[in-house]
Amino acid sequence: MWLQSTFGLSATGREDELSKEGIEDCVSGKPASRENLYSAVRQCQQGNCAIQRAGKPCGSRKTASSFSKKGGVMNGSRKKEIVATLDLGTSKVVVLIAEVGEDGVSVLGIGRAETDGLRRGVVISIGKAVEAILKAKHDAEQMSGYLVREVIAGVGGTHIVGVNNHGMITTKMGEIRVADVERVLEAASMVPMQMDRSIVNCLPVQYLVDEHEGIRDPVGMSGVRLEAYTHLITGARTAIENVLKCAERSGLRVVEFVANPLASALAVLEPNEMEIGVCCLDLGAGTADLTIWTQGSLLHTCVLGAGGQVITSDISTGLRTPLACAEELKIKQGVALGRLVPDGDTIEVPAVGGRPNKKLSRHALTEIIEPRVAEIFGLVRREILKTGYGDLLAGGVVLTGGSAQMPGMAELGDVALNLPVRIGLPKNVKGLPSLLQDPALSVAYGLAVYAGLPYNAAIPNSMLPVRRLNKPKGILQFLRRVAAVLF
Repeated sequence: MWLQSTFGLSATGREDELSKEGIEDCVSGKPASRENLYSAVRQCQQGNCAIQRAGKPCGSRKTASSFSKKGGVMNGSRKKEIVATLDLGTSKVVVLIAEVGEDGVSVLGIGRAETDGLRRGVVISIGKAVEAILKAKHDAEQMSGYLVREVIAGVGGTHIVGVNNHGMITTKMGEIRVADVERVLEAASMVPMQMDRSIVNCLPVQYLVDEHEGIRDPVGMSGVRLEAYTHLITGARTAIENVLKCAERSGLRVVEFVANPLASALAVLEPNEMEIGVCCLDLGAGTADLTIWTQGSLLHTCVLGAGGQVITSDISTGLRTPLACAEELKIKQGVALGRLVPDGDTIEVPAVGGRPNKKLSRHALTEIIEPRVAEIFGLVRREILKTGYGDLLAGGVVLTGGSAQMPGMAELGDVALNLPVRIGLPKNVKGLPSLLQDPALSVAYGLAVYAGLPYNAAIPNSMLPVRRLNKPKGILQFLRRVAAVLF
C-alpha cells in the first residue's frame, strides 16, 4: 500500500478519502482519527505530525525539520529556524540539531554513535548504518527536546570530485535581474557527466558582465552579456542513493545533500582565510577531504583515500596488537612528530593470542605513526601542486577531522606541506560550545552552517549555493502542498 511504503504507517480503510476537517484538527493539535486517511498519514507513533512546517509542533514535543526555501538561488525570508543535520562518517554517525538565523548557528542537541557500516565514507552495510543513525538521532532528540523528521545529509567518499564550469546568457532588458542570475547559473551547472554520476552542490565563483570580471553581485547592473563561473561538486549516484536509503529506513527525509569537504570547510575556515587563499584538509578515519579557497570562492575539491584507519592498521601490524587496541594506543599515546615525545616515556602494548602485554618505548609507536602521516601529507601536497593553486595559499592549511586531534599534526604538517598549518575547530559555536570543541564534529556543524548561509547578510544572494532540493514526489508532494496552504 502506498501509505505504508511512504510513511511506514498502517491505515484502516477509506484510502481514497481526504478530509479537510482531519487536516485542520491535526494542525491545531487536536487528536486525529485514524479512520480518516489524511489524519492517519499525519499521525506518527510519537503523536506528532509527519508532515508539517519546521518548528510547528502537533502534540507535546516540537519537531526539527530542515529549512524549506524556494528552489534556485538560496533566499531566506524568516529570521530563524530549526534544522537537523546527518553526518555519516567512516567510523561514526552524528546527528545535530541547531537553530540557524541572523545571529548564526546555535546548537540545541547532538548525538553520536560509533559504526562500522561505512568504509572510506561510503555505505557498505545499510543495517549497521541505520542502527547508528537511530542511536545518534535518539540522543540528539533527548538533548534538544525536538523530534527529527528531516535532515540535511552529508555525502563523503573518494567518489566526490569537484569541477569548474562556465555558462553564458544574454540579458533581455539590458539590466540584470534575479531571473537572469538564475538562468546563467543553470547554464553553468550543465556539464557532461557519466550516467552514474550526479551533481551534489553548485557554488558560484564569480560573474562577468560584458567581459568585466570579478563581479559578485550583478543584479541591477547594466549589461548585455552575463557570464558565470561555478564550482560543481559531483558524486557517484549509487553512493548518494545508499545514504538516502539509510536515512529513509531511519524514518528521516533528506531535504538536501551537501558534500562533506564543503561542510567541514564552512565549519572551520574564517572569511579572511577564504579571501586570501587557504586549503582545508579534513583528515578523517577513512578519507582526507581537501578544498582550496581564494577570493572567497571554492576552486578545488577532492577526496583522497587515506585517513586515520591506515595509521591504526600500521600500529596493529608493527606492534602485533589487535586493531581495537591499536586504535586506543593511537588516540591516547599517539604523537605525529617524534621530537615531541619525552625521552623515557613507555607504553603498554596488549598482545594477541593470550600472550602477556609488552612494555615498549613510546618512541616505537611514534616511529610507526610519523612516516604514515608524512606520507598522507605528501599526497596532499602533490594534489595541491597538481591544481596549480599552491602559490595562492597565503592562509596556509587548516587541518580538521578526527585524526587532526593527534599531537604534533600541525608541526609535522608545517614541514611536510611547506605551508603554515593550524588545527581547525568548529567556529562561532553557540548553545553548546563545549561539546563542539572537537574537530571530528566539523562536518555535522558545517552542514548547519550551510543551512544558515541565506541569513548571512555579508553574502550576496547571487553568491549563495544553488539549491538542489531532494523534493518529495507523487502523493507525498501533493499532501505537503495541502499542508502548506493550511498553515
